[in-house]
Amino acid sequence: MLPFFEEEMKRIEESIEDYRGGIRRNVAIISEPYYGEADLMARAASVAGPDGLRIDGRRLRHDFGILERAPQRIVVVDEAHRLSLRKVGGFDLMDRFLRFVTSEERLFITTWNSFSWRYLEEVLGIGRHFPRQIILPRLDAGQIREMLLAGREEGELTFVEEEAPGGDSKVLEWRVSRRAVMGHNIDLPYPSVDPGVIRSRLKRNRKEKKSGEDAFFERLAQISDGNPGVAEHLWKEALNYPEVRSSLRDPPTIDLDFDESFVLGVVLSSGSLELDELSEVLGPMDLSAETMAALLEEKGLVSIDGGVVTLRAEALKSDIEHERRLRLVW
Repeated sequence: MLPFFEEEMKRIEESIEDYRGGIRRNVAIISEPYYGEADLMARAASVAGPDGLRIDGRRLRHDFGILERAPQRIVVVDEAHRLSLRKVGGFDLMDRFLRFVTSEERLFITTWNSFSWRYLEEVLGIGRHFPRQIILPRLDAGQIREMLLAGREEGELTFVEEEAPGGDSKVLEWRVSRRAVMGHNIDLPYPSVDPGVIRSRLKRNRKEKKSGEDAFFERLAQISDGNPGVAEHLWKEALNYPEVRSSLRDPPTIDLDFDESFVLGVVLSSGSLELDELSEVLGPMDLSAETMAALLEEKGLVSIDGGVVTLRAEALKSDIEHERRLRLVW
Protein backbone atom coordinates (compact mmCIF):
# COMPACT_ATOMS: atom_id res chain seq x y z
CA MET A 1 0.00 0.00 0.00
CA LEU A 2 1.19 3.52 -0.76
CA PRO A 3 2.65 5.13 2.38
CA PHE A 4 0.82 8.36 1.51
CA PHE A 5 -2.55 6.70 2.17
CA GLU A 6 -1.68 5.70 5.73
CA GLU A 7 -3.88 8.47 7.11
CA GLU A 8 -6.80 7.18 5.06
CA MET A 9 -6.09 3.65 6.32
CA LYS A 10 -6.17 4.87 9.91
CA ARG A 11 -9.66 6.25 9.34
CA ILE A 12 -10.80 2.86 8.01
CA GLU A 13 -9.28 1.10 11.01
CA GLU A 14 -11.03 3.58 13.31
CA SER A 15 -14.35 2.72 11.65
CA ILE A 16 -13.76 -1.00 12.30
CA GLU A 17 -12.78 -0.33 15.92
CA ASP A 18 -15.80 1.95 16.43
CA TYR A 19 -18.09 -0.72 14.97
CA ARG A 20 -16.76 -3.32 17.36
CA GLY A 21 -17.43 -0.81 20.12
CA GLY A 22 -21.05 -0.37 19.06
CA ILE A 23 -20.80 2.64 16.70
CA ARG A 24 -21.52 1.96 13.01
CA ARG A 25 -20.30 4.41 10.36
CA ASN A 26 -20.22 2.92 6.88
CA VAL A 27 -17.23 3.93 4.77
CA ALA A 28 -16.98 5.13 1.16
CA ILE A 29 -13.49 5.42 -0.35
CA ILE A 30 -13.73 7.66 -3.42
CA SER A 31 -11.14 8.06 -6.17
CA GLU A 32 -10.52 8.33 -9.89
CA PRO A 33 -9.50 5.16 -11.77
CA TYR A 34 -5.95 3.82 -11.22
CA TYR A 35 -5.54 5.11 -7.67
CA GLY A 36 -4.74 1.69 -6.23
CA GLU A 37 -7.56 1.66 -3.70
CA ALA A 38 -7.61 -2.15 -3.89
CA ASP A 39 -4.56 -2.14 -1.60
CA LEU A 40 -6.55 -0.27 1.03
CA MET A 41 -9.37 -2.79 0.73
CA ALA A 42 -6.99 -5.71 1.13
CA ARG A 43 -5.71 -4.16 4.34
CA ALA A 44 -9.24 -3.43 5.54
CA ALA A 45 -10.21 -7.07 4.96
CA SER A 46 -7.11 -8.15 6.86
CA VAL A 47 -7.99 -5.92 9.84
CA ALA A 48 -11.57 -7.26 9.78
CA GLY A 49 -10.19 -10.83 10.02
CA PRO A 50 -12.72 -13.68 10.23
CA ASP A 51 -15.51 -11.13 10.77
CA GLY A 52 -14.91 -9.77 7.26
CA LEU A 53 -16.18 -10.64 3.79
CA ARG A 54 -14.51 -9.07 0.76
CA ILE A 55 -16.34 -9.04 -2.56
CA ASP A 56 -16.35 -6.88 -5.71
CA GLY A 57 -19.27 -5.10 -7.32
CA ARG A 58 -18.98 -6.98 -10.60
CA ARG A 59 -19.52 -10.31 -8.82
CA LEU A 60 -22.50 -8.89 -6.91
CA ARG A 61 -24.11 -7.93 -10.21
CA HIS A 62 -24.27 -11.62 -11.08
CA ASP A 63 -25.08 -12.98 -7.59
CA PHE A 64 -26.41 -10.45 -5.10
CA GLY A 65 -27.48 -13.30 -2.84
CA ILE A 66 -23.87 -13.66 -1.70
CA LEU A 67 -24.45 -10.69 0.60
CA GLU A 68 -27.73 -12.03 1.91
CA ARG A 69 -26.26 -15.46 2.66
CA ALA A 70 -22.95 -14.31 4.15
CA PRO A 71 -22.67 -14.48 7.97
CA GLN A 72 -19.79 -11.98 8.25
CA ARG A 73 -20.47 -8.72 10.10
CA ILE A 74 -17.98 -6.53 8.20
CA VAL A 75 -18.51 -6.35 4.42
CA VAL A 76 -15.75 -4.96 2.18
CA VAL A 77 -17.09 -4.14 -1.31
CA ASP A 78 -14.66 -3.19 -4.08
CA GLU A 79 -16.06 -0.96 -6.86
CA ALA A 80 -19.59 -0.66 -5.50
CA HIS A 81 -20.42 1.71 -8.36
CA ARG A 82 -20.69 -1.33 -10.65
CA LEU A 83 -24.11 -2.03 -9.14
CA SER A 84 -25.59 0.69 -11.38
CA LEU A 85 -25.68 1.29 -15.13
CA ARG A 86 -26.75 4.40 -17.02
CA LYS A 87 -29.86 2.90 -18.60
CA VAL A 88 -33.58 2.55 -17.90
CA GLY A 89 -33.81 0.39 -14.79
CA GLY A 90 -30.07 0.72 -14.27
CA PHE A 91 -30.47 1.77 -10.63
CA ASP A 92 -32.54 -1.24 -9.52
CA LEU A 93 -29.61 -3.24 -8.17
CA MET A 94 -28.07 -0.16 -6.56
CA ASP A 95 -31.38 0.60 -4.84
CA ARG A 96 -31.44 -2.99 -3.59
CA PHE A 97 -27.90 -2.64 -2.26
CA LEU A 98 -28.66 0.64 -0.48
CA ARG A 99 -31.80 -0.83 1.11
CA PHE A 100 -29.70 -3.77 2.28
CA VAL A 101 -27.08 -1.43 3.74
CA THR A 102 -29.77 0.51 5.61
CA SER A 103 -31.62 -2.53 6.94
CA GLU A 104 -28.54 -4.41 8.18
CA GLU A 105 -26.50 -3.83 11.33
CA ARG A 106 -23.30 -4.78 9.51
CA LEU A 107 -20.44 -2.42 8.70
CA PHE A 108 -19.90 -1.71 4.99
CA ILE A 109 -16.55 -0.51 3.67
CA THR A 110 -16.79 0.35 -0.02
CA THR A 111 -14.85 1.89 -2.90
CA TRP A 112 -16.37 4.11 -5.58
CA ASN A 113 -15.33 5.64 -8.87
CA SER A 114 -15.40 9.40 -8.13
CA PHE A 115 -17.40 10.23 -11.27
CA SER A 116 -20.01 7.59 -10.52
CA TRP A 117 -20.12 8.69 -6.89
CA ARG A 118 -20.93 12.32 -7.76
CA TYR A 119 -23.59 11.22 -10.27
CA LEU A 120 -25.20 8.77 -7.82
CA GLU A 121 -25.06 11.32 -5.01
CA GLU A 122 -26.99 13.73 -7.24
CA VAL A 123 -29.55 11.12 -8.30
CA LEU A 124 -29.87 8.82 -5.27
CA GLY A 125 -28.23 10.71 -2.41
CA ILE A 126 -25.94 7.77 -1.63
CA GLY A 127 -23.77 9.84 0.72
CA ARG A 128 -26.24 9.52 3.57
CA HIS A 129 -25.67 5.75 3.62
CA PHE A 130 -21.90 6.21 4.02
CA PRO A 131 -21.25 8.93 6.60
CA ARG A 132 -17.47 8.36 6.59
CA GLN A 133 -16.31 9.46 3.14
CA ILE A 134 -12.61 9.22 2.31
CA ILE A 135 -11.40 10.96 -0.84
CA LEU A 136 -7.97 9.72 -1.91
CA PRO A 137 -5.66 12.72 -2.52
CA ARG A 138 -3.44 13.47 -5.51
CA LEU A 139 0.29 12.92 -5.04
CA ASP A 140 2.81 15.71 -5.58
CA ALA A 141 6.14 15.31 -7.39
CA GLY A 142 8.02 14.46 -4.20
CA GLN A 143 5.54 11.75 -3.22
CA ILE A 144 5.62 10.23 -6.70
CA ARG A 145 9.42 10.21 -6.59
CA GLU A 146 9.37 8.48 -3.19
CA MET A 147 6.85 5.91 -4.42
CA LEU A 148 8.76 5.02 -7.59
CA LEU A 149 12.28 5.08 -6.16
CA ALA A 150 11.41 3.05 -3.05
CA GLY A 151 13.95 0.26 -2.58
CA ARG A 152 16.50 1.72 -5.03
CA GLU A 153 19.99 2.93 -4.14
CA GLU A 154 20.90 6.59 -4.54
CA GLY A 155 22.47 7.07 -7.99
CA GLU A 156 21.28 3.66 -9.19
CA LEU A 157 19.34 5.25 -12.05
CA THR A 158 20.53 7.78 -14.61
CA PHE A 159 18.01 10.36 -15.83
CA VAL A 160 18.79 10.97 -19.50
CA GLU A 161 17.80 14.26 -21.10
CA GLU A 162 16.18 13.75 -24.51
CA GLU A 163 15.01 16.21 -27.12
CA ALA A 164 11.35 16.05 -28.02
CA PRO A 165 10.65 14.34 -31.37
CA GLY A 166 11.35 16.59 -34.32
CA GLY A 167 14.43 18.29 -32.88
CA ASP A 168 14.81 21.89 -31.84
CA SER A 169 12.57 24.48 -33.48
CA LYS A 170 13.70 27.89 -34.65
CA VAL A 171 12.53 31.06 -32.99
CA LEU A 172 12.88 33.12 -36.19
CA GLU A 173 12.02 31.81 -39.63
CA TRP A 174 11.75 33.51 -42.99
CA ARG A 175 8.43 33.05 -44.76
CA VAL A 176 7.17 34.19 -48.10
CA SER A 177 4.05 36.19 -48.88
CA ARG A 178 2.86 36.55 -52.48
CA ARG A 179 1.64 40.05 -53.44
CA ALA A 180 0.34 41.53 -56.64
CA VAL A 181 2.44 44.56 -57.65
CA MET A 182 1.70 46.44 -60.92
CA GLY A 183 0.01 43.37 -62.37
CA HIS A 184 2.75 40.94 -61.38
CA ASN A 185 2.87 38.41 -58.53
CA ILE A 186 5.94 38.96 -56.38
CA ASP A 187 7.14 36.76 -53.50
CA LEU A 188 8.09 38.98 -50.56
CA PRO A 189 10.15 37.40 -47.77
CA TYR A 190 9.37 38.43 -44.19
CA PRO A 191 10.60 37.31 -40.74
CA SER A 192 8.20 35.31 -38.56
CA VAL A 193 8.65 34.79 -34.81
CA ASP A 194 7.12 31.69 -33.21
CA PRO A 195 5.95 32.64 -29.66
CA GLY A 196 5.39 28.97 -28.80
CA VAL A 197 9.07 28.21 -29.34
CA ILE A 198 10.04 31.22 -27.21
CA ARG A 199 7.83 29.97 -24.36
CA SER A 200 9.31 26.48 -24.74
CA ARG A 201 12.87 27.85 -24.62
CA LEU A 202 12.11 29.93 -21.52
CA LYS A 203 10.53 26.91 -19.82
CA ARG A 204 13.52 24.77 -20.75
CA ASN A 205 15.94 27.34 -19.40
CA ARG A 206 14.08 27.33 -16.10
CA LYS A 207 14.17 23.53 -16.01
CA GLU A 208 17.92 23.50 -16.67
CA LYS A 209 18.39 25.07 -13.26
CA LYS A 210 16.97 21.85 -11.78
CA SER A 211 18.49 18.40 -11.96
CA GLY A 212 17.26 16.03 -14.65
CA GLU A 213 15.69 13.92 -11.92
CA ASP A 214 13.80 16.87 -10.40
CA ALA A 215 12.53 17.98 -13.80
CA PHE A 216 11.43 14.43 -14.66
CA PHE A 217 9.31 13.95 -11.54
CA GLU A 218 7.75 17.41 -11.80
CA ARG A 219 6.79 16.63 -15.39
CA LEU A 220 5.52 13.18 -14.37
CA ALA A 221 3.35 14.67 -11.62
CA GLN A 222 1.94 17.19 -14.09
CA ILE A 223 0.95 14.81 -16.89
CA SER A 224 -0.31 12.11 -14.49
CA ASP A 225 -2.26 14.74 -12.54
CA GLY A 226 -0.95 13.20 -9.34
CA ASN A 227 -2.65 9.86 -10.01
CA PRO A 228 -0.32 7.15 -8.59
CA GLY A 229 -1.41 4.42 -11.01
CA VAL A 230 -1.00 6.62 -14.07
CA ALA A 231 2.39 7.85 -12.80
CA GLU A 232 3.55 4.26 -12.34
CA HIS A 233 2.39 3.34 -15.86
CA LEU A 234 4.29 6.27 -17.42
CA TRP A 235 7.32 5.48 -15.26
CA LYS A 236 7.48 1.95 -16.65
CA GLU A 237 7.42 3.37 -20.18
CA ALA A 238 10.28 5.76 -19.38
CA LEU A 239 12.44 3.25 -17.49
CA ASN A 240 15.04 1.35 -19.50
CA TYR A 241 17.21 0.19 -16.60
CA PRO A 242 19.49 1.74 -15.53
CA GLU A 243 18.38 4.75 -17.57
CA VAL A 244 15.22 6.81 -17.30
CA ARG A 245 14.26 8.74 -20.44
CA SER A 246 13.07 12.27 -19.81
CA SER A 247 10.82 12.58 -22.90
CA LEU A 248 7.49 11.63 -21.34
CA ARG A 249 4.58 11.54 -23.73
CA ASP A 250 1.90 14.21 -23.46
CA PRO A 251 -1.64 12.93 -22.90
CA PRO A 252 -3.36 12.47 -26.29
CA THR A 253 -5.45 15.20 -27.90
CA ILE A 254 -9.11 14.15 -28.02
CA ASP A 255 -11.35 14.77 -31.04
CA LEU A 256 -14.67 12.94 -30.61
CA ASP A 257 -18.25 13.45 -31.71
CA PHE A 258 -20.99 13.52 -29.08
CA ASP A 259 -21.85 9.81 -29.26
CA GLU A 260 -18.18 8.84 -28.88
CA SER A 261 -17.82 11.30 -26.00
CA PHE A 262 -20.88 9.81 -24.27
CA VAL A 263 -19.46 6.29 -24.56
CA LEU A 264 -16.09 7.46 -23.22
CA GLY A 265 -17.91 9.03 -20.27
CA VAL A 266 -19.69 5.75 -19.51
CA VAL A 267 -16.35 3.90 -19.45
CA LEU A 268 -14.71 6.68 -17.42
CA SER A 269 -17.44 6.36 -14.78
CA SER A 270 -16.53 2.70 -14.29
CA GLY A 271 -12.83 2.53 -15.16
CA SER A 272 -13.59 -0.58 -17.19
CA LEU A 273 -16.75 -2.12 -18.55
CA GLU A 274 -17.71 -5.42 -20.10
CA LEU A 275 -18.91 -5.14 -23.69
CA ASP A 276 -22.16 -6.82 -22.65
CA GLU A 277 -22.73 -4.11 -20.03
CA LEU A 278 -21.88 -1.38 -22.53
CA SER A 279 -24.40 -2.93 -24.96
CA GLU A 280 -27.09 -2.65 -22.29
CA VAL A 281 -26.43 1.08 -22.06
CA LEU A 282 -26.06 1.78 -25.79
CA GLY A 283 -28.71 -0.58 -27.17
CA PRO A 284 -31.65 1.84 -26.68
CA MET A 285 -29.58 4.51 -28.49
CA ASP A 286 -29.09 2.23 -31.52
CA LEU A 287 -25.33 2.32 -30.99
CA SER A 288 -23.10 -0.75 -31.28
CA ALA A 289 -20.92 -1.28 -28.23
CA GLU A 290 -18.35 -3.18 -30.30
CA THR A 291 -18.14 -0.43 -32.94
CA MET A 292 -17.96 2.45 -30.46
CA ALA A 293 -15.37 0.69 -28.31
CA ALA A 294 -13.27 -0.07 -31.40
CA LEU A 295 -13.36 3.61 -32.41
CA LEU A 296 -12.15 4.68 -28.96
CA GLU A 297 -9.45 2.01 -29.05
CA GLU A 298 -8.26 3.23 -32.45
CA LYS A 299 -7.87 6.73 -30.98
CA GLY A 300 -5.75 5.40 -28.12
CA LEU A 301 -8.28 6.10 -25.36
CA VAL A 302 -9.26 2.57 -24.32
CA SER A 303 -8.05 -1.00 -24.73
CA ILE A 304 -10.23 -4.05 -25.37
CA ASP A 305 -9.19 -7.39 -23.94
CA GLY A 306 -11.31 -10.45 -23.26
CA GLY A 307 -14.55 -8.56 -23.88
CA VAL A 308 -13.65 -5.83 -21.36
CA VAL A 309 -13.20 -2.18 -22.34
CA THR A 310 -10.62 -0.44 -20.12
CA LEU A 311 -9.42 3.17 -19.99
CA ARG A 312 -5.81 3.60 -21.07
CA ALA A 313 -3.86 5.07 -18.17
CA GLU A 314 -1.87 7.52 -20.31
CA ALA A 315 -5.10 9.02 -21.70
CA LEU A 316 -6.91 9.45 -18.37
CA LYS A 317 -6.08 13.14 -17.85
CA SER A 318 -7.24 14.03 -21.37
CA ASP A 319 -10.37 11.91 -20.94
CA ILE A 320 -11.35 13.74 -17.78
CA GLU A 321 -10.70 17.21 -19.21
CA HIS A 322 -12.68 16.38 -22.37
CA GLU A 323 -15.67 14.95 -20.49
CA ARG A 324 -15.77 17.86 -18.06
CA ARG A 325 -15.73 20.39 -20.90
CA LEU A 326 -18.85 18.72 -22.28
CA ARG A 327 -20.32 18.38 -18.77
CA LEU A 328 -20.74 14.65 -19.26
CA VAL A 329 -19.03 14.08 -15.91
CA TRP A 330 -18.38 16.42 -13.01
